[in-house]
Amino acid sequence: MATQEQIVTNRQDPAIEAYRLGLLGDVQGYIKNQIKSGVAPPDYQIAGLAPGEQAAIKAAQEGLGAYQPYLQSGTDTLEGATGMVTGAGDQFQQGISSLAGTGAQYDPNAYQSYMNPYEDAAVQSAMGDIQRSSDIARQGVAAQAVGANAYGGARSAIAEQELQRNTMDQQARTAAQMRAAGYGQAQQLGMGAFDSAMGRQQNMATTYGQLGQGIGQLGSNLGQLGIQQAGLGEMRSGLGGQDIQNLMATGASERGIQQAGLDATRLSNLQRYTQPYQQYGFLSDIYSGTPSGSSTLTASSAPQVSPFQSALGLGIAGLSAASGAQRAGLF
Repeated sequence: MATQEQIVTNRQDPAIEAYRLGLLGDVQGYIKNQIKSGVAPPDYQIAGLAPGEQAAIKAAQEGLGAYQPYLQSGTDTLEGATGMVTGAGDQFQQGISSLAGTGAQYDPNAYQSYMNPYEDAAVQSAMGDIQRSSDIARQGVAAQAVGANAYGGARSAIAEQELQRNTMDQQARTAAQMRAAGYGQAQQLGMGAFDSAMGRQQNMATTYGQLGQGIGQLGSNLGQLGIQQAGLGEMRSGLGGQDIQNLMATGASERGIQQAGLDATRLSNLQRYTQPYQQYGFLSDIYSGTPSGSSTLTASSAPQVSPFQSALGLGIAGLSAASGAQRAGLF
């Protein structure tokens, strides 16, 4: 039994096919020329650091360790304050040591150092005066006895003995009074000197204490000054960091504007680069009976499909178009 094969060929209008084949030829020639000329989509460009950012980086590098002199000054001041506090403690200790013995009692035997060295001479002089007075009185008694023709008698002897006894009593009383007065005066001088010495020692202890307190206060003030000096370094570092942040922010704004300009330039160049492919694609759509309504070009920092790869699909939709190109000898 014979087998029949029926081949049905659907063809468009020859004029349309001719237009399509011509379009394929134009596209092929254009693409070959682009490849030969080395024309490629525009490169991405990255804006360099703005002057503000460069100034911020320079300031950050130059400001490294700028706080160190202030910190060192503060440390030195604090060390000096520590030494003063130590010195204040020494003064307090000296004051405490000076108080030692200031509560002791007065030694009564200390009066001997304050006895009048001329006391014996004064006593002896007084004794001599009393004796001379006694001798004068004895002569008077003797004269009275002679006048009464009783000299050498019992009454004369009794009168002389009484005079001698009175003389000795007077000498004893006078010597005792003078020596008692000298002793009392020496005790007063000794006690006064003792109290004065103890007072001076206590005053010295008070002075040491006040001196230690003053030095301690000065050390405390120096300590506060040291902390403030170190704080100046911290403040300077913080203010410098704020300046750097401000410079970085303004620089970033400048760089953003510059980058936007570069992106706009690339977008314009990319639009010029893809415009022929869009036009070829528009014609291909017309020939295929599906004209394009609109085309949108999007710029993005993300990787994009090569416009050349996209163009290969524009206007070459369908196997019939590829078959026509082969028959025409374009591929």
